Amino acid sequence: MTDSIVRALSRIVAGQRIIVFCSQRADEPEWQRLCQAAGAEALVLAFDAPAVAELLPPPKTRSATQLISDRHALLATLGSDSPLTRLVEEFDPAEQALLLVTDPLDPREFGARRSLGQKHPSWELFEHKSVVDTLWDTIGLERSESLVFDDPGALLRHDTLVATADVVVSVQPRGSTPSAGGEGVRRVTNAVELSSGPFRVRAMPQLAGSPCRLHGLVLAETTVVFPPLELLVPLRLTDGTYLCAGTWPIPTAGRGRLSELTRWIGDRLRERLAYRGGFSVDGILTAGGFRPTDLNTRITSAFETVPPPVRVAVQVCAALARAEQPTWGAPVLELHADRVFGEADTLVLRSPIVGDATHSTLPVSWDGQVLVAADQADADGTLRIVTAARGTVLHAALRRARLPSALGAQAVAVAVFGAADRLFGTTFGPLEPPGHHRPIPGRRAARLGETVTRAE
Repeated sequence: MTDSIVRALSRIVAGQRIIVFCSQRADEPEWQRLCQAAGAEALVLAFDAPAVAELLPPPKTRSATQLISDRHALLATLGSDSPLTRLVEEFDPAEQALLLVTDPLDPREFGARRSLGQKHPSWELFEHKSVVDTLWDTIGLERSESLVFDDPGALLRHDTLVATADVVVSVQPRGSTPSAGGEGVRRVTNAVELSSGPFRVRAMPQLAGSPCRLHGLVLAETTVVFPPLELLVPLRLTDGTYLCAGTWPIPTAGRGRLSELTRWIGDRLRERLAYRGGFSVDGILTAGGFRPTDLNTRITSAFETVPPPVRVAVQVCAALARAEQPTWGAPVLELHADRVFGEADTLVLRSPIVGDATHSTLPVSWDGQVLVAADQADADGTLRIVTAARGTVLHAALRRARLPSALGAQAVAVAVFGAADRLFGTTFGPLEPPGHHRPIPGRRAARLGETVTRAE
Protein backbone atom coordinates (compact mmCIF):
# COMPACT_ATOMS: atom_id res chain seq x y z
CA MET A 1 0.00 0.00 0.00
CA THR A 2 2.77 2.46 0.93
CA ASP A 3 4.67 1.94 -2.34
CA SER A 4 1.62 2.76 -4.47
CA ILE A 5 0.85 5.87 -2.41
CA VAL A 6 4.45 7.07 -2.67
CA ARG A 7 4.40 6.61 -6.45
CA ALA A 8 1.18 8.61 -6.75
CA LEU A 9 2.39 11.36 -4.40
CA SER A 10 5.75 11.67 -6.14
CA ARG A 11 4.02 12.63 -9.40
CA ILE A 12 3.08 15.95 -7.75
CA VAL A 13 5.64 16.69 -5.03
CA ALA A 14 8.95 15.19 -6.23
CA GLY A 15 11.68 17.82 -6.14
CA GLN A 16 9.46 20.34 -4.35
CA ARG A 17 8.77 21.57 -0.86
CA ILE A 18 5.46 20.80 0.81
CA ILE A 19 3.85 22.10 4.00
CA VAL A 20 1.41 19.70 5.64
CA PHE A 21 -1.08 20.73 8.34
CA CYS A 22 -2.52 17.68 10.08
CA SER A 23 -4.63 17.18 13.21
CA GLN A 24 -2.48 14.86 15.32
CA ARG A 25 1.14 15.08 16.39
CA ALA A 26 1.33 11.29 16.20
CA ASP A 27 1.00 11.58 12.41
CA GLU A 28 4.02 13.84 11.88
CA PRO A 29 6.65 11.06 11.49
CA GLU A 30 4.50 9.17 8.96
CA TRP A 31 3.94 12.31 6.90
CA GLN A 32 7.66 13.04 6.94
CA ARG A 33 8.46 9.50 5.86
CA LEU A 34 5.99 9.50 2.97
CA CYS A 35 7.02 12.92 1.69
CA GLN A 36 10.70 12.05 1.85
CA ALA A 37 10.08 8.78 0.01
CA ALA A 38 8.17 10.77 -2.65
CA GLY A 39 11.17 13.06 -3.15
CA ALA A 40 9.82 16.13 -1.35
CA GLU A 41 11.21 18.23 1.48
CA ALA A 42 8.41 18.57 4.02
CA LEU A 43 7.42 20.75 6.94
CA VAL A 44 4.72 18.93 8.91
CA LEU A 45 2.76 20.92 11.49
CA ALA A 46 0.19 19.23 13.72
CA PHE A 47 -2.49 21.38 15.26
CA ASP A 48 -2.06 19.65 18.64
CA ALA A 49 1.73 20.14 18.67
CA PRO A 50 2.97 23.01 20.91
CA ALA A 51 4.34 25.14 18.05
CA VAL A 52 0.85 25.45 16.52
CA ALA A 53 -1.45 24.81 19.49
CA GLU A 54 -0.09 27.85 21.33
CA LEU A 55 -1.20 30.05 18.41
CA LEU A 56 -4.86 29.05 18.84
CA PRO A 57 -7.15 30.64 21.43
CA PRO A 58 -6.55 29.24 24.94
CA PRO A 59 -8.01 25.77 25.55
CA LYS A 60 -11.69 25.85 26.37
CA THR A 61 -14.71 23.69 25.76
CA ARG A 62 -15.21 23.87 22.01
CA SER A 63 -17.80 22.27 19.80
CA ALA A 64 -16.52 20.39 16.77
CA THR A 65 -17.77 23.24 14.58
CA GLN A 66 -15.95 25.86 16.68
CA LEU A 67 -12.69 23.91 16.58
CA ILE A 68 -12.80 23.80 12.77
CA SER A 69 -13.62 27.52 12.70
CA ASP A 70 -10.70 28.38 15.02
CA ARG A 71 -8.26 26.39 12.90
CA HIS A 72 -9.53 27.97 9.69
CA ALA A 73 -9.04 31.40 11.27
CA LEU A 74 -5.47 30.50 12.17
CA LEU A 75 -4.69 29.31 8.63
CA ALA A 76 -6.11 32.56 7.26
CA THR A 77 -3.30 34.43 9.05
CA LEU A 78 -0.86 32.90 6.54
CA GLY A 79 -1.85 35.81 4.31
CA SER A 80 -0.53 38.39 6.76
CA ASP A 81 2.41 39.04 9.07
CA SER A 82 1.54 36.60 11.86
CA PRO A 83 3.28 34.13 14.17
CA LEU A 84 2.16 31.25 11.94
CA THR A 85 3.47 33.02 8.84
CA ARG A 86 6.85 33.55 10.48
CA LEU A 87 6.96 29.90 11.53
CA VAL A 88 6.27 28.72 7.98
CA GLU A 89 8.58 31.27 6.32
CA GLU A 90 11.56 29.76 8.10
CA PHE A 91 11.00 26.73 5.87
CA ASP A 92 9.59 28.44 2.77
CA PRO A 93 10.55 32.13 2.61
CA ALA A 94 9.74 32.40 -1.12
CA GLU A 95 6.19 31.00 -0.66
CA GLN A 96 6.77 28.38 -3.36
CA ALA A 97 5.87 25.28 -1.34
CA LEU A 98 2.70 23.29 -1.88
CA LEU A 99 0.20 23.44 0.99
CA LEU A 100 -1.73 20.35 2.05
CA VAL A 101 -4.36 20.69 4.80
CA THR A 102 -5.93 17.42 5.89
CA ASP A 103 -9.60 16.69 6.58
CA PRO A 104 -11.78 17.78 8.29
CA LEU A 105 -10.42 21.24 7.46
CA ASP A 106 -11.31 23.00 4.23
CA PRO A 107 -9.78 26.50 4.43
CA ARG A 108 -10.59 29.16 1.83
CA GLU A 109 -7.96 31.65 2.96
CA PHE A 110 -4.34 30.58 3.43
CA GLY A 111 -2.13 33.14 1.72
CA ALA A 112 -0.51 32.87 -1.71
CA ARG A 113 0.74 29.29 -1.68
CA ARG A 114 -0.68 26.65 -3.99
CA SER A 115 -3.02 24.17 -2.32
CA LEU A 116 -2.88 20.45 -3.01
CA GLY A 117 -6.27 18.76 -3.19
CA GLN A 118 -8.55 21.63 -2.22
CA LYS A 119 -12.24 20.76 -2.28
CA HIS A 120 -14.71 22.22 -4.73
CA PRO A 121 -16.79 24.82 -2.84
CA SER A 122 -20.09 23.32 -4.02
CA TRP A 123 -19.52 20.04 -2.16
CA GLU A 124 -19.88 21.72 1.22
CA LEU A 125 -23.37 22.87 0.27
CA PHE A 126 -24.70 19.34 0.61
CA GLU A 127 -23.47 19.08 4.21
CA HIS A 128 -26.32 21.42 5.14
CA LYS A 129 -29.10 19.21 6.50
CA SER A 130 -31.70 21.51 4.97
CA VAL A 131 -30.26 20.80 1.49
CA VAL A 132 -29.03 17.20 1.45
CA ASP A 133 -32.43 15.51 1.07
CA THR A 134 -32.57 16.93 -2.45
CA LEU A 135 -29.35 15.07 -3.23
CA TRP A 136 -30.78 11.78 -1.92
CA ASP A 137 -33.84 12.23 -4.13
CA THR A 138 -31.71 13.12 -7.15
CA ILE A 139 -29.55 9.99 -6.93
CA GLY A 140 -32.48 7.75 -5.93
CA LEU A 141 -31.49 6.90 -2.35
CA GLU A 142 -34.55 6.02 -0.26
CA ARG A 143 -34.94 8.30 2.74
CA SER A 144 -37.37 9.20 5.50
CA GLU A 145 -39.90 11.99 5.10
CA SER A 146 -38.72 15.42 6.20
CA LEU A 147 -39.88 19.01 6.53
CA VAL A 148 -37.60 22.02 6.02
CA PHE A 149 -38.67 25.52 7.03
CA ASP A 150 -37.34 28.85 8.27
CA ASP A 151 -39.78 31.61 9.25
CA PRO A 152 -43.12 29.79 8.95
CA GLY A 153 -45.43 32.69 9.72
CA ALA A 154 -46.65 33.13 6.16
CA LEU A 155 -47.23 29.40 5.57
CA LEU A 156 -48.55 27.98 8.84
CA ARG A 157 -51.65 29.26 10.59
CA HIS A 158 -50.59 28.38 14.11
CA ASP A 159 -47.46 29.21 16.04
CA THR A 160 -46.94 25.63 17.14
CA LEU A 161 -46.20 22.52 15.11
CA VAL A 162 -47.61 19.50 16.95
CA ALA A 163 -45.62 16.39 16.19
CA THR A 164 -47.55 13.18 15.55
CA ALA A 165 -44.55 11.14 16.72
CA ASP A 166 -41.09 11.68 18.16
CA VAL A 167 -39.24 14.12 15.90
CA VAL A 168 -35.56 14.92 15.43
CA VAL A 169 -34.88 18.54 14.48
CA SER A 170 -31.67 19.99 13.01
CA VAL A 171 -31.14 23.73 13.39
CA GLN A 172 -28.69 25.45 11.02
CA PRO A 173 -27.97 29.20 11.29
CA ARG A 174 -28.31 30.95 7.97
CA GLY A 175 -25.09 32.09 6.36
CA SER A 176 -22.91 29.77 8.43
CA THR A 177 -20.81 26.76 7.50
CA PRO A 178 -22.41 23.34 8.06
CA SER A 179 -22.45 22.19 11.68
CA ALA A 180 -20.37 19.21 12.79
CA GLY A 181 -20.37 16.68 15.63
CA GLY A 182 -24.14 16.55 16.07
CA GLU A 183 -24.38 20.25 16.90
CA GLY A 184 -27.87 21.67 16.52
CA VAL A 185 -29.55 18.23 16.46
CA ARG A 186 -32.05 17.19 19.10
CA ARG A 187 -35.05 15.00 19.66
CA VAL A 188 -38.44 16.51 20.40
CA THR A 189 -41.26 14.53 22.01
CA ASN A 190 -43.93 17.21 22.32
CA ALA A 191 -44.99 20.47 20.67
CA VAL A 192 -42.35 22.28 18.67
CA GLU A 193 -42.66 25.99 19.22
CA LEU A 194 -41.93 27.86 16.00
CA SER A 195 -39.98 31.09 16.31
CA SER A 196 -38.55 33.27 13.60
CA GLY A 197 -34.83 33.89 13.43
CA PRO A 198 -31.73 33.60 11.23
CA PHE A 199 -31.85 29.82 10.88
CA ARG A 200 -33.34 26.96 8.91
CA VAL A 201 -34.80 23.83 10.46
CA ARG A 202 -35.24 20.30 9.21
CA ALA A 203 -37.66 18.03 11.04
CA MET A 204 -37.67 14.24 10.61
CA PRO A 205 -39.35 11.39 12.46
CA GLN A 206 -37.31 9.62 15.11
CA LEU A 207 -36.64 6.32 13.36
CA ALA A 208 -36.41 3.00 15.17
CA GLY A 209 -33.03 1.42 14.51
CA SER A 210 -29.29 1.87 14.99
CA PRO A 211 -27.41 5.08 14.16
CA CYS A 212 -25.02 4.08 11.41
CA ARG A 213 -22.21 5.55 9.30
CA LEU A 214 -21.42 4.50 5.75
CA HIS A 215 -18.06 5.92 4.70
CA GLY A 216 -15.53 5.62 1.96
CA LEU A 217 -13.23 7.37 -0.48
CA VAL A 218 -14.27 8.45 -3.98
CA LEU A 219 -11.41 8.13 -6.44
CA ALA A 220 -11.44 9.05 -10.12
CA GLU A 221 -11.85 5.44 -11.16
CA THR A 222 -13.51 3.66 -8.23
CA THR A 223 -14.92 4.00 -4.71
CA VAL A 224 -13.00 2.66 -1.73
CA VAL A 225 -15.40 1.26 0.89
CA PHE A 226 -14.59 1.42 4.59
CA PRO A 227 -16.35 -0.83 7.14
CA PRO A 228 -19.78 0.49 8.18
CA LEU A 229 -19.90 1.69 11.77
CA GLU A 230 -22.51 2.05 14.47
CA LEU A 231 -22.48 5.61 15.81
CA LEU A 232 -22.45 5.73 19.62
CA VAL A 233 -24.64 8.73 20.38
CA PRO A 234 -26.38 8.51 23.78
CA LEU A 235 -29.45 10.71 24.15
CA ARG A 236 -29.39 13.38 26.87
CA LEU A 237 -32.67 13.15 28.73
CA THR A 238 -32.41 16.72 30.01
CA ASP A 239 -32.62 18.47 26.66
CA GLY A 240 -32.95 15.86 23.90
CA THR A 241 -29.51 16.48 22.39
CA TYR A 242 -27.11 13.71 21.45
CA LEU A 243 -23.66 13.08 22.88
CA CYS A 244 -21.36 12.04 20.03
CA ALA A 245 -18.95 9.64 21.74
CA GLY A 246 -17.43 7.21 19.24
CA THR A 247 -18.08 4.33 16.88
CA TRP A 248 -18.45 0.56 16.96
CA PRO A 249 -17.88 -1.78 13.98
CA ILE A 250 -21.00 -3.43 12.62
CA PRO A 251 -20.60 -7.25 12.73
CA THR A 252 -19.24 -8.80 9.55
CA ALA A 253 -22.49 -10.69 8.93
CA GLY A 254 -24.40 -7.41 8.56
CA ARG A 255 -21.91 -5.53 6.38
CA GLY A 256 -22.50 -6.95 2.90
CA ARG A 257 -25.49 -4.90 1.76
CA LEU A 258 -24.25 -1.81 3.60
CA SER A 259 -20.87 -2.01 1.86
CA GLU A 260 -22.59 -2.40 -1.50
CA LEU A 261 -24.71 0.67 -0.70
CA THR A 262 -21.63 2.65 0.30
CA ARG A 263 -19.96 1.90 -3.03
CA TRP A 264 -23.16 2.79 -4.89
CA ILE A 265 -23.42 6.14 -3.08
CA GLY A 266 -19.77 6.95 -3.79
CA ASP A 267 -20.25 6.16 -7.46
CA ARG A 268 -23.33 8.40 -7.63
CA LEU A 269 -21.43 11.27 -5.95
CA ARG A 270 -18.76 10.93 -8.62
CA GLU A 271 -21.33 10.92 -11.43
CA ARG A 272 -23.58 13.74 -10.18
CA LEU A 273 -21.16 16.07 -8.36
CA ALA A 274 -17.78 15.13 -9.91
CA TYR A 275 -16.96 14.36 -6.29
CA ARG A 276 -13.52 13.23 -5.13
CA GLY A 277 -12.19 12.42 -1.66
CA GLY A 278 -13.47 11.08 1.62
CA PHE A 279 -17.17 11.01 2.42
CA SER A 280 -19.59 9.60 4.94
CA VAL A 281 -23.35 9.23 5.01
CA ASP A 282 -24.81 9.06 8.50
CA GLY A 283 -28.26 7.64 9.02
CA ILE A 284 -30.38 5.03 10.75
CA LEU A 285 -30.25 1.32 9.99
CA THR A 286 -33.94 0.42 10.26
CA ALA A 287 -35.79 -2.86 9.79
CA GLY A 288 -36.58 -1.65 6.26
CA GLY A 289 -33.00 -0.72 5.41
CA PHE A 290 -30.61 2.21 5.75
CA ARG A 291 -32.17 5.69 5.82
CA PRO A 292 -29.74 8.64 5.39
CA THR A 293 -29.79 11.76 7.53
CA ASP A 294 -26.69 13.73 6.53
CA LEU A 295 -23.58 13.83 4.34
CA ASN A 296 -20.01 14.64 5.38
CA THR A 297 -17.67 15.60 2.53
CA ARG A 298 -14.49 14.60 4.32
CA ILE A 299 -12.61 11.86 6.13
CA THR A 300 -14.45 11.75 9.45
CA SER A 301 -13.44 11.55 13.10
CA ALA A 302 -13.86 7.76 12.98
CA PHE A 303 -10.24 7.64 11.78
CA GLU A 304 -8.90 9.58 14.76
CA THR A 305 -8.34 6.39 16.75
CA VAL A 306 -6.75 4.19 14.05
CA PRO A 307 -2.95 3.75 13.76
CA PRO A 308 -1.16 6.72 12.13
CA PRO A 309 0.09 4.80 9.05
CA VAL A 310 -3.48 3.95 8.02
CA ARG A 311 -4.88 7.39 8.90
CA VAL A 312 -2.16 9.18 6.93
CA ALA A 313 -2.54 6.82 3.95
CA VAL A 314 -6.27 7.60 3.80
CA GLN A 315 -5.64 11.35 4.05
CA VAL A 316 -3.02 11.22 1.29
CA CYS A 317 -5.36 9.28 -1.00
CA ALA A 318 -8.17 11.76 -0.33
CA ALA A 319 -5.92 14.71 -1.26
CA LEU A 320 -4.64 12.96 -4.40
CA ALA A 321 -8.20 12.14 -5.46
CA ARG A 322 -9.27 15.78 -5.07
CA ALA A 323 -6.22 16.77 -7.15
CA GLU A 324 -7.47 14.43 -9.92
CA GLN A 325 -4.39 12.26 -9.58
CA PRO A 326 -4.65 8.53 -10.25
CA THR A 327 -4.16 6.34 -7.20
CA TRP A 328 -3.42 2.66 -6.93
CA GLY A 329 -4.05 -0.04 -4.41
CA ALA A 330 -7.70 0.70 -3.56
CA PRO A 331 -8.43 -2.96 -2.62
CA VAL A 332 -5.42 -2.97 -0.31
CA LEU A 333 -6.59 0.24 1.35
CA GLU A 334 -9.98 -1.39 1.96
CA LEU A 335 -8.30 -4.39 3.59
CA HIS A 336 -6.21 -2.20 5.89
CA ALA A 337 -9.25 -0.18 6.96
CA ASP A 338 -11.24 -3.36 7.55
CA ARG A 339 -8.47 -4.70 9.75
CA VAL A 340 -7.93 -1.61 11.91
CA PHE A 341 -11.64 -1.12 12.58
CA GLY A 342 -12.49 -4.78 13.04
CA GLU A 343 -9.47 -6.04 14.96
CA ALA A 344 -8.84 -3.15 17.36
CA ASP A 345 -8.70 -4.50 20.91
CA THR A 346 -9.88 -1.26 22.54
CA LEU A 347 -13.12 0.70 22.42
CA VAL A 348 -12.36 4.42 22.67
CA LEU A 349 -15.03 6.94 23.73
CA ARG A 350 -14.43 10.67 24.10
CA SER A 351 -16.42 13.77 24.89
CA PRO A 352 -15.63 17.31 26.12
CA ILE A 353 -16.49 18.09 29.72
CA VAL A 354 -18.52 21.20 30.49
CA GLY A 355 -17.35 22.91 33.69
CA ASP A 356 -14.34 22.40 35.90
CA ALA A 357 -12.64 19.02 36.08
CA THR A 358 -9.30 17.89 37.48
CA HIS A 359 -6.95 15.85 35.34
CA SER A 360 -7.24 12.28 36.53
CA THR A 361 -6.54 8.69 35.47
CA LEU A 362 -8.60 5.88 36.95
CA PRO A 363 -8.47 2.15 36.14
CA VAL A 364 -11.98 0.65 36.03
CA SER A 365 -13.55 -2.77 35.77
CA TRP A 366 -17.03 -4.13 35.15
CA ASP A 367 -19.17 -5.08 38.12
CA GLY A 368 -22.04 -6.65 36.23
CA GLN A 369 -23.16 -3.85 33.91
CA VAL A 370 -21.62 -1.01 35.94
CA LEU A 371 -18.07 0.38 35.77
CA VAL A 372 -16.33 0.73 39.13
CA ALA A 373 -12.86 1.79 40.25
CA ALA A 374 -10.33 -1.04 40.14
CA ASP A 375 -6.67 -1.90 40.65
CA GLN A 376 -4.57 -1.58 37.53
CA ALA A 377 -3.84 -5.31 37.50
CA ASP A 378 -7.55 -6.19 37.39
CA ALA A 379 -8.70 -3.32 35.19
CA ASP A 380 -10.93 -3.72 32.13
CA GLY A 381 -10.06 -0.25 30.97
CA THR A 382 -9.19 3.30 31.95
CA LEU A 383 -11.06 6.56 32.37
CA ARG A 384 -8.98 9.72 31.99
CA ILE A 385 -9.64 13.44 32.14
CA VAL A 386 -7.19 15.20 29.85
CA THR A 387 -6.66 18.45 27.98
CA ALA A 388 -7.22 18.12 24.25
CA ALA A 389 -7.97 20.34 21.26
CA ARG A 390 -11.59 20.76 22.30
CA GLY A 391 -10.80 21.57 25.91
CA THR A 392 -11.04 19.27 28.92
CA VAL A 393 -12.10 15.86 27.67
CA LEU A 394 -13.17 12.52 29.10
CA HIS A 395 -11.20 9.78 27.36
CA ALA A 396 -12.33 6.20 27.98
CA ALA A 397 -10.43 3.16 26.70
CA LEU A 398 -12.07 -0.22 27.36
CA ARG A 399 -10.87 -3.68 26.41
CA ARG A 400 -13.32 -5.05 23.87
CA ALA A 401 -12.79 -8.63 24.99
CA ARG A 402 -13.95 -7.74 28.51
CA LEU A 403 -17.15 -5.85 27.65
CA PRO A 404 -20.30 -7.35 29.27
CA SER A 405 -22.01 -9.66 26.80
CA ALA A 406 -25.42 -8.44 27.97
CA LEU A 407 -24.71 -4.83 26.99
CA GLY A 408 -24.93 -3.47 23.49
CA ALA A 409 -22.45 -0.85 22.36
CA GLN A 410 -24.91 2.02 22.99
CA ALA A 411 -25.50 0.82 26.56
CA VAL A 412 -21.73 0.58 27.10
CA ALA A 413 -21.42 4.25 26.13
CA VAL A 414 -24.18 5.17 28.60
CA ALA A 415 -22.39 3.21 31.33
CA VAL A 416 -19.10 4.99 30.65
CA PHE A 417 -20.49 8.49 31.08
CA GLY A 418 -22.53 7.41 34.10
CA ALA A 419 -19.31 6.13 35.68
CA ALA A 420 -17.57 9.42 34.94
CA ASP A 421 -20.31 11.32 36.77
CA ARG A 422 -20.07 8.98 39.79
CA LEU A 423 -16.29 8.64 39.95
CA PHE A 424 -15.09 12.05 38.73
CA GLY A 425 -18.05 14.32 39.49
CA THR A 426 -18.58 15.29 35.85
CA THR A 427 -21.98 16.47 34.73
CA PHE A 428 -22.87 14.49 31.63
CA GLY A 429 -26.22 13.83 33.28
CA PRO A 430 -28.83 11.14 32.63
CA LEU A 431 -28.40 9.37 29.28
CA GLU A 432 -30.04 6.51 27.47
CA PRO A 433 -29.42 4.67 24.19
CA PRO A 434 -30.72 6.72 21.24
CA GLY A 435 -33.27 4.19 20.01
CA HIS A 436 -35.55 4.39 23.05
CA HIS A 437 -38.98 5.89 22.40
CA ARG A 438 -40.32 7.44 25.56
CA PRO A 439 -41.01 11.04 26.64
CA ILE A 440 -38.12 13.16 27.82
CA PRO A 441 -39.20 14.09 31.37
CA GLY A 442 -39.64 17.59 32.66
CA ARG A 443 -39.23 19.40 29.34
CA ARG A 444 -41.21 22.30 28.02
CA ALA A 445 -41.92 22.81 24.34
CA ALA A 446 -38.65 23.31 22.49
CA ARG A 447 -38.05 26.66 20.82
CA LEU A 448 -36.22 25.88 17.62
CA GLY A 449 -34.48 29.23 17.53
CA GLU A 450 -32.71 28.63 20.83
CA THR A 451 -29.06 27.66 20.88
CA VAL A 452 -28.31 24.70 23.08
CA THR A 453 -24.75 25.20 24.27
CA ARG A 454 -23.09 21.81 24.13
CA ALA A 455 -19.65 20.60 23.17
CA GLU A 456 -20.31 17.71 20.84
